[in-house]
Amino acid sequence: MPALLILLTILAATPQPAARGIIEATIRGTPQPLEVELLRAGENDSWEEVAHQSLPATTRHVRFADLDSGVYQIVLHGPAKTEVHSTKIALGAADTRRKTISIQPLELTGRITLGGTSVGAGAVVLQNETFDWRMPVAIEPDGTFRVPLWQRGKYRYTIRVPAMATPFVSSIELDGASPRFVVDIPDGRIRGVVRDQKSGAPVSAATVALQSNLDGSEQHVSTKTDGEGRFDFTGIQDGTHIVRIYPLEHLEPGPETFVLDRSTRLRQLDVRLDPGRTVPLVVIDANDDPAGDATVLVAVDGKVRARAKTDEDGRTNVAVPEGEAATLFVIPAEGTFGVQRVARDQQRGRMRVHLPPASSSLLIRARTTDGREMPSFSLLMRYNGELIPSEVADELSAKQGLHLGTGRGGEALLQKIPAGSYEFWPYRTEEEAASIVAAADVTAAPIVVNVRTGENKVAVKFTAR
Repeated sequence: MPALLILLTILAATPQPAARGIIEATIRGTPQPLEVELLRAGENDSWEEVAHQSLPATTRHVRFADLDSGVYQIVLHGPAKTEVHSTKIALGAADTRRKTISIQPLELTGRITLGGTSVGAGAVVLQNETFDWRMPVAIEPDGTFRVPLWQRGKYRYTIRVPAMATPFVSSIELDGASPRFVVDIPDGRIRGVVRDQKSGAPVSAATVALQSNLDGSEQHVSTKTDGEGRFDFTGIQDGTHIVRIYPLEHLEPGPETFVLDRSTRLRQLDVRLDPGRTVPLVVIDANDDPAGDATVLVAVDGKVRARAKTDEDGRTNVAVPEGEAATLFVIPAEGTFGVQRVARDQQRGRMRVHLPPASSSLLIRARTTDGREMPSFSLLMRYNGELIPSEVADELSAKQGLHLGTGRGGEALLQKIPAGSYEFWPYRTEEEAASIVAAADVTAAPIVVNVRTGENKVAVKFTAR
């Protein structure tokens, strides 16, 4: 009898599974068969599919059960690619949410011209700015299209036609009973050729980035030079434009800034690239293996002057200015970054860059002297005496997720970094960062940390205002 009592006690103490959420939806407005996706919001505004159902024309109800709490999106797909409708639903723990989704089908008509002339056949991709899904639309040879549409709202669109070397990107609001998509692509054009400064030979496969400043906003598009070193941007709007060239084995030239307006519809550029001196190198990771697909940035006086990528054997060639010392910043696909100096009289032969192990982390906690959290700020970093340029910091963030700045709680967490000496300057504007860079050699950093293998923490206090 005592043994039985003990067993009953154990069974009574067994925790029951937590109740899960349910989403039910009734669909109105269309008799067509439907594909229904259930997406859940993840990190960085991404959406992940968690369930899918196919509904025949006779069924207008869906039910999704056993769901975690979170923000969900029900996406309805009709037979046509443009028949898409989304609804967001916030679901709490153990909630049951019921929703009626009403589709109001409409017809979207459009006409695309270039400088007042039909663009001909092509395609436009509409991206819903609220829900992020995309839908392709074919443009007829006369530059028109007519498609069904299930969701009004603001769309970002990309137009690609044979008459234009680069796509045209902009935004449009589709609203009302019969929205029309009428776009006259401007006839502004920026083209040019990229050559070697010494030999005059064309430089192919160089990335050409165009930044357009239009009414307080920025637009970015890029292309690569062809076998003859040529590039061509079409459909360019009036405004201030900046062209930057990123070659593979030459020094990067300064940016070209100019204005396109009604009087100037075409800008032609003849870009000559300085080959500098070639430094061959091989990058070896912390496990003594070749580091393939590593980004190598060459900096002189805090400015990136060249860049390259390693092959599968960890090898590449980088351009370095003649007669100048430089610093190599190496950012591999896995592991941590490395820094190495190149002397102005670097000896011939392949340089070996050994990447340190990603053995450390650093938590910086910022507070005011009266104990309050500091507003978010960015960090300029110096590692083992080498100042990290902003372009290198951007690459570290994009490729390794190393964000140099504080977030919620006034904390900055730098993970998978090498051990060594770190110095940090806080800043909030690009002007402040430029001032710090100019004076970094003679100004002591307010945050200095000797990072050792393992976890490291530092608390920093700023005078309260």
